Amino acid sequence: MSEPEGRGAELEAEMRSRLEKLAEMYGEVPLVPKTLAESPDVFIPFTDLSKRLLMEPKHVSMREMEIAAVAASVVLGSEHCLNVHIPQALKMGVTREELMEVIMIASFMAMTRGQSVAFRKLAEQK
Repeated sequence: MSEPEGRGAELEAEMRSRLEKLAEMYGEVPLVPKTLAESPDVFIPFTDLSKRLLMEPKHVSMREMEIAAVAASVVLGSEHCLNVHIPQALKMGVTREELMEVIMIASFMAMTRGQSVAFRKLAEQK
């Protein structure tokens, strides 16, 4: 086997391993990594960053990371991310009451962001 063929098989095995870990963690492979797996040159760096931030955070606990992921998903209105991160947060011990409060805080921040932009634009119209 030539060097490029060997590297291709090695890369394919690494991608399969990473996809399996995602499926173990989330119960499925989320759409973004599943789609990026079609482009190994993008998939590998994406999953490196994803692993560092979402699976091995250094300065926050997994529980705190999932709370942050839920809050960001709320603000972005990402139903698919909420489908992944709400169950993960519950697995990490976040209570339904805590999630409700996080959802309300994130929603409030999103609302006031829009208001602050709009009120500034209105104030410019003197």
